[in-house]
Amino acid sequence: MGTGVGGGVVVNNESIHGLQGIAGEWGHNFLHESGGTCYCGRLGCVETLISGSGLERFYFGLTGQKKSLIEIYKLSKSGDARAKQTIDRLIDYFGKALSVIINILDPDVIVIGGGVGNIEELYTDGVSSVRKYVFNTRLDTPIVRPKLGDSAGVFGAAFLTAVN
Repeated sequence: MGTGVGGGVVVNNESIHGLQGIAGEWGHNFLHESGGTCYCGRLGCVETLISGSGLERFYFGLTGQKKSLIEIYKLSKSGDARAKQTIDRLIDYFGKALSVIINILDPDVIVIGGGVGNIEELYTDGVSSVRKYVFNTRLDTPIVRPKLGDSAGVFGAAFLTAVN
């Protein structure tokens, strides 16, 4: 979760690609029309609502001010109501979007990478939001940060290139 939203699926230490090569792609599933039109041409994709650029766009729509997600997050911590509204929106839609993944795959773990994954509340309030929307009566799936930090995606891409 960074500029965009994407994903992958690993089963028994093997990356699953799927018949069309899009296994794990959850950024372009419909979430809510308020996200607006996505660059892919569809309306309300997950990516339009919970990516860094989507959150920045939402904040701009509220304030007319262009701010980075880091700035918005800091403003939310200092009491800025519209910045807090932006982060609260992230938390709610994060729960809705991730609950679908859990309902379908019931994974052993979900690793959240990218810049948006640095927002501390995803691992507290975000998990509570997922719990609220997941089909089950409980949420056992750990939602964690990558052990390699923001560089995890780069290491993963390098590994896949070396293996293939």
